[in-house]
Amino acid sequence: MDSLDWTAKWADYTPEKIAMTSYDTNKSYTYSDLHTYANQLTHKFLELHLEEGDRIAVLAEHSLEYIVLFVACQRMGIIIVPLNYRLSLKEISRLISDCTPSLLIYNQNHQDKVGQLLPQNLKSVSFDTLRTYYQKVDGVVAKSFQMKADNPLFIFYTSGTTGAPKGVIYTNKMLFWNSLNTSMQLGITFRDSTINILPPYHTSGWHIFVTPLLHKGAHIGMLEKFDAEKTLCLLELNKTTLFMALPTMLMMMQKSAVFKKVNLKKLRYIISGGEKVPSELVSYWKQEKNIYIRPGYGLTEAGPSITSLHHKMAQLKPNSIGKPNFYLEVKIVDKKGAKVKPNEVGELCIKGDIVTPGYWNNSVKTSNKIKKGWLFTGDFAYCDAEGFLYMKGRKNDMYISGGENIYPQEVEAQLEEFIDISKAVVLSVKDDKWGQCGIAFVTTTNKILSVTHIREFLKTNLVAFKHPKYIFILDEIPLTSLGKVSRKQLYSHFNTIKSEQ
Repeated sequence: MDSLDWTAKWADYTPEKIAMTSYDTNKSYTYSDLHTYANQLTHKFLELHLEEGDRIAVLAEHSLEYIVLFVACQRMGIIIVPLNYRLSLKEISRLISDCTPSLLIYNQNHQDKVGQLLPQNLKSVSFDTLRTYYQKVDGVVAKSFQMKADNPLFIFYTSGTTGAPKGVIYTNKMLFWNSLNTSMQLGITFRDSTINILPPYHTSGWHIFVTPLLHKGAHIGMLEKFDAEKTLCLLELNKTTLFMALPTMLMMMQKSAVFKKVNLKKLRYIISGGEKVPSELVSYWKQEKNIYIRPGYGLTEAGPSITSLHHKMAQLKPNSIGKPNFYLEVKIVDKKGAKVKPNEVGELCIKGDIVTPGYWNNSVKTSNKIKKGWLFTGDFAYCDAEGFLYMKGRKNDMYISGGENIYPQEVEAQLEEFIDISKAVVLSVKDDKWGQCGIAFVTTTNKILSVTHIREFLKTNLVAFKHPKYIFILDEIPLTSLGKVSRKQLYSHFNTIKSEQ
């Protein structure tokens, strides 16, 4: 039995234990089911002449079948490419052209797209058909596969909020060490359970809780689409112990009519990240539900479990992303690559077995990002005297105005200090006088709030050169399919307004 085949181990130790449950279909698979179904699927893939290194592109929401596919592909060394089904057909076609899959698997609700996407000679099959492959086969003899640590498991295409998506390679080695980091920080055991509401085309939809809980022989609940009220009810009903959600999702949950009614006493922690976790959010959940929110930091190219803020420090170190997890190294460097002093801002770098070997079909980008084993994240950060890390924003987001370095995250934080501003996003554009200048987009809880009011507030709270040149009050901040701020839409909004002036 391969030491990386966690499903086979748990099928041997606790075969009747429920491994995962779909709350959309009300179906469950035991660890024995998962092991057997994945084994039978490998036989079908062999019949289709799929082999190690081939890619299978998937256009589907998360499901039990998706995890069966994952286990089968891991055993065979086949690479899964989760496609973002919210993208346009043109964008999805580009991803398919880049990864050149041998097979496309899809959910029935995406069938109309498939006919328009398929390149010549690319085979496709629905998950409904795939299920018949592994559920109606009896007496299949288990085939032995040798899993290799460096074999790729996934290609995750980055969201492309600031440019064309890049395919990040994710390996067995990354999977193993990320699972250890996550489990050690959170004390995960086989008694734990989660509800996954994150999409499969993002690394967090697999590697925050799904694969670490498979490693521990725990229980994974699946929900295809996030619904605040339904999620709260399921967390109570299933006595869920661990949960991951973006700050945007948590804010939607706390505004739900059932928020104060549900009993979540079994929930040990909520993990949050992907964007800034407001200290008010942490305080609110602790006060109202006695639940700790643990902020952290991760990215597609590593982990994604890179840092974690201990729950008892969340209110003592507001806005911190915590300290590095166990099996990795971090450093913060200046432009010349030298380590900076405490409280000095520099680029965050990561080293360890959780770092990607590179980008699919992009050796130039790989060599620019990974140098002597160190991943240069492109994120600005600083470390305080006690070793706690704080983010200052993306390297590409920082701009220079009149010779001064300006970090949008700092300006955003100051704007959100204004009692009537609920959310602020700061971007930059070229400026004839200063080289670059800032654009602020804000949402407000006060309908009579004006840009003049905001500028008056900034005069007494932020040095003048950091003030955004343009300020726009929006009804809401546009988000990507994962719930992150859509900078593309904000820039489009700005350009439209400028062109009309």
